[in-house]
Formats: sequence, C-alpha cells, structure tokens
Amino acid sequence: MTFSTTAYLVTLFLLLIQLAAALPWGILVFFRREGLLRSLQKWGDNLRTSGQMVRGLASYVLLPLAGVLLAPLLFLSGASGTLEAIGYFYGAVLQIQLLIDAFIAVFVLLLRYWPKGGAIALAAFREGVRQPMFWLLFGVAFASLTISPFIPYWTFGEDFLVIREIGYDTILLIAAVFGALAASMSISEEIEGRTAVTLMSKPVSRRHFLIGKFLGIILAAGVLFALLGTYFEGITLFKPWWDKSDQPWWNQQNTSIVMPTETPAPPWIMDLLHRWALPGATTDLLRGIGLWTHLMLDIAPGLILGFSQAMVLIAIAVSLATRVPMVVNLVAVVVLFFLAHLAPVLVSIGYQAQRANPGAAVSQILFFMAQLFDLVLPNLESFRLEPALLQETPIPPLDFAQYLASVSLYGVLYTSIVLLFGLILFEDRDLA
Repeated sequence: MTFSTTAYLVTLFLLLIQLAAALPWGILVFFRREGLLRSLQKWGDNLRTSGQMVRGLASYVLLPLAGVLLAPLLFLSGASGTLEAIGYFYGAVLQIQLLIDAFIAVFVLLLRYWPKGGAIALAAFREGVRQPMFWLLFGVAFASLTISPFIPYWTFGEDFLVIREIGYDTILLIAAVFGALAASMSISEEIEGRTAVTLMSKPVSRRHFLIGKFLGIILAAGVLFALLGTYFEGITLFKPWWDKSDQPWWNQQNTSIVMPTETPAPPWIMDLLHRWALPGATTDLLRGIGLWTHLMLDIAPGLILGFSQAMVLIAIAVSLATRVPMVVNLVAVVVLFFLAHLAPVLVSIGYQAQRANPGAAVSQILFFMAQLFDLVLPNLESFRLEPALLQETPIPPLDFAQYLASVSLYGVLYTSIVLLFGLILFEDRDLA
C-alpha cells in the first residue's frame, strides 16, 4: 500500500481523539484522588534527577507517543473490508469511552455543586454496581440479547423489527427490576435497620438522603442501559448478516448488511466522504466510523425512551420504599406498570361501553375508573418506540426529535412529582 501523508495524519488525529477520551477514566482508574498530586510530584522529581531522566522520559512520554505515532501505520496496512471493520470497532470503543466520561462528569458536577447529596448518590451508585444482583441481571439480559438473533420468529421478513422490540424491552425490564430491588434494599432496609438514623444525625437532610439515593440508583441503572445498549447495537449489526439479507442494516424496511466490505453507506455519510475526497484507505476507515455512528443514532432514541420509562418506575419504587417493605414495593411497582400500560385500552373500552349503554351503572363506573387511572398513572405507552418502527413511511427527523424531547421532558416532570410525593411521605416517617 502506498504511504499517504493525509491518511496518516487523519488516522493519527482519530487516535488522539481516543486518547483524549481515555484521559478522564484513566486518571480515575490509575490514580486515587488524594494520590494524584503526589504521583505527579514524584514524576517531576524523577525527571529532575539526572540518573533517572532518560528512564522517566521514556516511560511517561516517548513510549506512549511512539505507540500513538506508529499505530496509524497498522491501521492503514489492511484491506478495504478490514479497515471498515476497524472503523466499526473504533466507533464502538469511542462510544464506550464517552459514556464512561459522561458518568464521571455527572459525579464530578454533583460532588462540586451538591456535596452532601452527591456523596450519598455516589455511595448508592457504588453499592448498586457492586451487588451480585446487578451483574446477575446484566448476565440475564446479555444472554437474552445474544440468543435473540438465532431464534426464528416466522414474521415474513420482519425479524429485524422483532429483534429491536425484544432488545428495547429486555433492557428496560432488566433496568426497572434492578432499580426497584435496589430502591427497596438501599432505602427500606436502611430505615428498618436504623442505619438512616445515624446518617440523619449528621448535617444531612431527608431531602439529601432520598434524592441522593434516587440519583445513585438511576445512574446505576444507566450503566445497564449503556453497556447493554452498546452490545445491542452490535446485535443489530449482526442479525442481518446472519440472515444474509440483501439490504443494509440501516434500510431494513425494504428487506441487511452482507459484509462490511459490501455495505453501502447512508446518503449523509457518502456526501461527507465525497466532499472530503480523502485517500481510499482513510475513506474506508471513516466509512466504518460513520456507519457505527449512524447505527448509534438509530438505536439511541429507543434507549432514551426506555431510560425515561425506567426513571419513572424507579422514582415510584424510591418513593414507596420510604413507607413499605421490599415485597410490597415490588408488587406495587409491577401492578402500576401493567395498569399504566393498560390505561389507554381501558379508556377506549370504557368509552365504547358507555356509548353502547349510556345509562348502565357498570359502564359509567368502568369509564370513570379508566379515566382516573389514565389521569393519575404515567402514560407509559408514550415511551414505546414500536409504533414508530412499524411505520411504512419514515418519520421526519425534526418531528421525531420533538416527540423524543417532549416525552423525555414528560418523564422528568412526572419523576419530579413522584419524588416530591415521596419526600412528603418521608418527612412524616419516624426513623427512631
């Protein structure tokens, strides 16, 4: 392959992006907060020492820099299909790193501007992700997503849509179950075990305690969404290849990827690549990155809606955990989940019954109860993406973005109302 300075510089720039994305979590993993300055000072002392100057420079600067400078040559030495596959891998790794950085940024902001609640949220988050239940549920969801492409669904060419529905529902169910269990274990057991009394004796209000617990649990559930969502993107990419579909994965409405080397790209990716007019090797690499980005943007709306729905359910579980034990809490959340999804159907049935028998007491009671459920309970049906997936014609991106933003805002507002109700319940709770 002919060496190209442009291709080398572009690939070097991509590697520097990965390196920059790795800095936040790398600092967090390899340095303790209290030992970070001490480590940097030790590094500087080593460089000032004449006998250790060369070793320190090679260890901390030259070796990583040489690896970054030589890595593009390895990237650009493959065939077209290999480079596009590397682009997919690059996009997946960058996505995971950015998600980790986002979680770190959230906790940094919480600890900076809300120290008391942020400390409780961080403790609840650590407690959640360290529990065996967290990884058990993650393993169940991982196994379910893994076997889903191999199951015949007999849907006459709509298996791809079924896989997406199953993936969204699996991730939502696992995160909601984890959140309900974590809320009961983290809040109910601390109240019953008098642990909360010790915490409240410090300058920590009940508001800090409850909202901090909620944020820690919802962020732990967000880790499930991040990990399983990224893996689900890979499953979405694998399914059409396994079925040997004739159409690319991003155009499954017609009938999906054969191999990365034979995959065309969506128009916006082709336009960008044509406008940049880069060498062939770089174009293949960037096409793979662009295809993964398109896949991420295609899967993300369903995950956002699912996370919003899980947020509402976890808020209900956290609020109820201030008053009821774990078993009652879980049963209540399950009942509310089904009633909230059935409320629109009950309203339709009650309306038809009232029209058929206007004076009947049964139809009036049914219609009143259905309207009451629809008014009080969250409209969880609005968080489902399946109706949009089944549309014959694509939804305009702007309209879909507005719907996504409005539903997410609705989830945040309903969550705030539920947490306010939980605070009212918690204020009257005798912890002694």
